[in-house]
This record gives sequence, C-alpha cells and structure tokens, in this order.
Amino acid sequence: MQNEKFQIRTYGKSELAMLYFPRHSTEAAMRNFRVWLEVNPRLRHLRKVKGYFFTPRQVAMIVEEVGQP
Repeated sequence: MQNEKFQIRTYGKSELAMLYFPRHSTEAAMRNFRVWLEVNPRLRHLRKVKGYFFTPRQVAMIVEEVGQP
C-alpha cells in the first residue's frame, strides 16, 4: 500500500489491523491492534464495536489518532 493513498472507507477489522501490522499473522495483528485501541483513551470505545467492520467515521478517528497505515 506504499504507492497508494490510504482511503477512508469501511474496513474489516482484520483488514485494517493487517494494514497497520503487515508483517504479523492476522491473529497477532488483531491482538496488537486491540491493544492500541485499549491504551488510547480516545479510541478505547472502539474495542466494543460489534461486528466485523469499522465504519468510515471510525476509521477516520483511528487515523486521526495513530496516523495512516
């Protein structure tokens, strides 16, 4: 994704985690991503999001806090 501009759109949780942790297994990327969400007070509420996807608004919040993958 280095040559492409990151788009704010709906992402699967594991898909977004893999963008942030591309060298990890899916399970490890998800685990690390959940830790990021837990330790950041502005993102902590996203840990409890039901379902398999983050909305564009939620993705924008994540990118604002931790930067683009």
